[in-house]
Amino acid sequence: MLPAAIFSVAMVAYPVIRTVWLSVHNGNLARPRQMNDFVGLQHYQRLLGDGNFWHALLVMVIYAAAVTAIAYGIGLAAALLLERRSAFTRISRTLLTLPWAVPGVVAGFVYVWMFDASFGVTNFLMRRLGLIDQPVLWLLKSTPAFVVVILAAIWKTVPFNMLTHLAGLQAVPEELREAARVDGATSWQEFRHIVWPALGNVRVVSILITTLHSFREFGQIYVLTGGGPARATETLSVQIYTESFGYFRFGYASAIGIVLLIASLIFTVATVRTQKTSFF
Repeated sequence: MLPAAIFSVAMVAYPVIRTVWLSVHNGNLARPRQMNDFVGLQHYQRLLGDGNFWHALLVMVIYAAAVTAIAYGIGLAAALLLERRSAFTRISRTLLTLPWAVPGVVAGFVYVWMFDASFGVTNFLMRRLGLIDQPVLWLLKSTPAFVVVILAAIWKTVPFNMLTHLAGLQAVPEELREAARVDGATSWQEFRHIVWPALGNVRVVSILITTLHSFREFGQIYVLTGGGPARATETLSVQIYTESFGYFRFGYASAIGIVLLIASLIFTVATVRTQKTSFF
């Protein structure tokens, strides 16, 4: 066990410790001679008064909540529809799983093309259907850009939720469901009292992983909008990149990263405890 333990500590603990160290030092490439100067909690104090940080935090929370709720609902519905094994469901499962295999950066470029104001297929179809008279500036206005970012994330995340729930549905005892049907239970009653409680563990895993992935999502958002327009789609992950490689403020970016880590840990603990109390 010792080699595995050493490897785990080296791969997980050291980067976290290094990030904490950077967050309490100057860490600014604009002042290379002061890179290692200890500044204590100055970066964290600066966060409290940084409007961009609070805005990015709010954007991240709304983005994660929307993606998790919608992707979870669609994934669960797809799993229920494709639960039965047949040639059609096998083909459908394969097709619905494909978006998960597409790299986020590639998916981002596809959505850039789809929602391009001049040449995008979305505006083309909407004009053909008579839904719009003028092209919609999807990626150049705040609200449409945020909607596109969420849609891209949902498209990428639904397959994971579908697959986890398909696996969970296979573990539900068929005898219980058959007994419920014999007793006259409707499809809704069967789902509410047998299937839904049995998916408790799957539900926790799906919600946790989807939300945590949304918290740290960077590549797809950066390719789509770069955090714009006017910071409308800038999450904490995008802000960390901007602060690090745009302004070379590694110390300040590390402080944001530690806050994001703490927020993720708090959400994880709260979700697990809530789910255990409510459903198990």
